[in-house]
Amino acid sequence: MNVAPPKPARNWPLLIGTIAFLVGMTWWSGHGIGFSLTELLCNLAGGQRLLQESWPPDFAFLPRLYGPFLETIYIAIIGTVVGGILAIPVAVLAARNLTLGRVVWFADRNFMNILRTLPDLFWAMMFATAVGFGPVAGALALSVFTIAVISKLWSESLEAIDMGMPEAVRAAGGTWLQMIQFGAIPQGLQHYVSYALYAFELNVRASMVLGLVGAGGIGMILETQRANFEYERVTMIILAVLVAVLLIEQLSESIRKRLA
Repeated sequence: MNVAPPKPARNWPLLIGTIAFLVGMTWWSGHGIGFSLTELLCNLAGGQRLLQESWPPDFAFLPRLYGPFLETIYIAIIGTVVGGILAIPVAVLAARNLTLGRVVWFADRNFMNILRTLPDLFWAMMFATAVGFGPVAGALALSVFTIAVISKLWSESLEAIDMGMPEAVRAAGGTWLQMIQFGAIPQGLQHYVSYALYAFELNVRASMVLGLVGAGGIGMILETQRANFEYERVTMIILAVLVAVLLIEQLSESIRKRLA
């Protein structure tokens, strides 16, 4: 007869202390931003009115979304492909076990930190100022965003590879580039494809937001309809993007499972 092991005693002082700390920090943060539950409850009527104006969606507006949404997909594809390619050397040089030296590793890591620190919206505004409003600015912004995402994730995967093969390539007289090409990248290729698909999912969502600052795509038409108080059309755009994102996620997840 198997006897279940006794459950460990719950550490009530630690649990209560943790909850009290989180509640205290939340209250302190809310006070810092001027949050008022009374004002929130008083503004619920305005929110209810907005919901009533947003429903039902304007389905007659759906055909006009084809062009802008296709532009959004174009922006996401270009950003993923260009950024994904440029992320390869950045990730390799950021991996401790593959980099060319501590100075190179330090400089590359800080470069990655800068890319991750500045949000994609900032890059969109910068490129919109540099090259003009439109999809080109959005594609450039998402390329930078993709470099930041893939290089961070893939560099950590490369640090976990088996160094037997790269060391064998070097022992056979191979150069550093040959070691990377034949010893490291083949081991990390599966993870790279997975991260690239994940970045594409993020880029489809991000391209919608980038359009709000004039970087092309369906976000621009969303901002136009919002500014004109056409909330039924705004709802239609959100629903269309939601369906598209869910389909892309399912396709991406299916591909990742086949690669696993």
